[in-house]
Amino acid sequence: KKGLNVTFEEMVNMVPEKSFLSEALVENNDRYETSPSSNNAALATEKILQDAIQRLEFLINGTSYAFSPSAFQSLILRASNTLAIQEASGNLTAAAYDIFSRAGKAPRATAEYTVELVEFANSVLVGGYDPLFDGYPSVRSVPPEESRRKIVKGAEFSSLSGAIYEDAIANTHNLGHSIVAEGKTADIGWMVTDSVQYERDFWADSERKEPTLVRTFVIRGYDASDEEVDRERLLNVICTASPVPIYKSEQALVQVHEGMLSIARELLQELEKYIDLTSPSHKLVFTGHSIGGSLAILLTILLANDRGARFVRDNVLRVFTYGCPPIFEIESTSNAKRNGYVDDSCSILDAFDLPTDLVYGYCQPWDPIVRFYSKYDPLYPLIDDLGEDGITLFDSGPSRTLRPIMKTILESWEGWPGYRDNARAKLGQDYRGVGEHFLLLPEPIRYLTDRLVAVNTAVPTTDAVVQISSEELLPALNEVFTLDTFRISYVSVAIRSFVHHFFPAYGSPFVDYADKIREEEEKV
Repeated sequence: KKGLNVTFEEMVNMVPEKSFLSEALVENNDRYETSPSSNNAALATEKILQDAIQRLEFLINGTSYAFSPSAFQSLILRASNTLAIQEASGNLTAAAYDIFSRAGKAPRATAEYTVELVEFANSVLVGGYDPLFDGYPSVRSVPPEESRRKIVKGAEFSSLSGAIYEDAIANTHNLGHSIVAEGKTADIGWMVTDSVQYERDFWADSERKEPTLVRTFVIRGYDASDEEVDRERLLNVICTASPVPIYKSEQALVQVHEGMLSIARELLQELEKYIDLTSPSHKLVFTGHSIGGSLAILLTILLANDRGARFVRDNVLRVFTYGCPPIFEIESTSNAKRNGYVDDSCSILDAFDLPTDLVYGYCQPWDPIVRFYSKYDPLYPLIDDLGEDGITLFDSGPSRTLRPIMKTILESWEGWPGYRDNARAKLGQDYRGVGEHFLLLPEPIRYLTDRLVAVNTAVPTTDAVVQISSEELLPALNEVFTLDTFRISYVSVAIRSFVHHFFPAYGSPFVDYADKIREEEEKV
């Protein structure tokens, strides 16, 4: 009767200390006592289940607006006890399953789902992310001795990758970098900086203690606000994703995104002079956000092709990428499962005789672009779900607010037919990541509320950073941070997807976490 105008304790107390199931069953059996057939018993039980589900839905929907994460956590723990997930209450669960068995398959399936949902939530609250990544043996936390090069340096270059988008001079100088050159090539913005670094912050086995001059090549992602480039032409090149060979041997065939390769070749032709005009002691770093990260990897591989792997191993300290889509595929026997374990090495870099840890890729787990050009891509199938007019997205399924919004946008875009046809023919690929990858994870309770209660579009603080292999990255994201075509077609999820890919998502949340790590290092 009070609706949401209740305290958390009052709402928890709505769940009786003993099961309301048996009492409701008696009440409904009395209602049907004149005809105590099995069908009536099934109807009575189904009515009980519907009432229970309605209460649960009301409770969870109210939670997203009325409760803090800690209150939601308490609710899940209480639900675990009430639904007899704890071992001590097993008899009630068994009795409920017996009732649902008599009631029919549909109620039983719903009951099983409800129990599984609470079990899932409870396991995350108790065990954190460990149970969720249990099927992915490469997942591990970053040990303290590796945190400086994998977290602290990763956060520094995430800020540099974001600096190219706005107020580049001031933001770059604040990071201790000076700008050597900047420009635009093939409709892609780039920047070259110099800074003083220590090699031991990049390579654990480096014996050099003196500071080192480092030249960094920052490649910008797609910037819809940049009117100095041909954005429509760039979009079409980005969607020209057909695989073309870049390396072939008896052991492997490596293919790469056709459009990105054309951009990278133009970029390398422009940037090579800034590589050649360095001192003998200069080292190199490549970095970028979004497709800028993909191009940073590709530039490094082109250097290995043109100048040899030895040149890259001797001169490139690292490639840092943030929210970049995969653009490579390989036909190879490397990185295969052996004795039930997946080799952490990257077969694509291995084909070029480059170490796996040359490339560090960072990912916000709800960012859809890191799944672009892969079989887990939630965006590409939308192009096939068009109405007969060729502009109405999400034509099948229920009505969605995003449908008329997108239709209005596409109606006003003269280049849509050409983009649509190119994307339909070439965008759907099965590319995979390169190097070592790191997931920027929110607090477990934030993960639960995002997945089970309501979508929060804001980027959460980073609570943990875990490492995962390129082989397991996309399957793990698909399972743990599910983002399919249907979900992303709703406004709230679409907004969250954009926000979690935009460069600030890889800025302050990651930097704040790295600052905590650095403070702990200094204490030690």
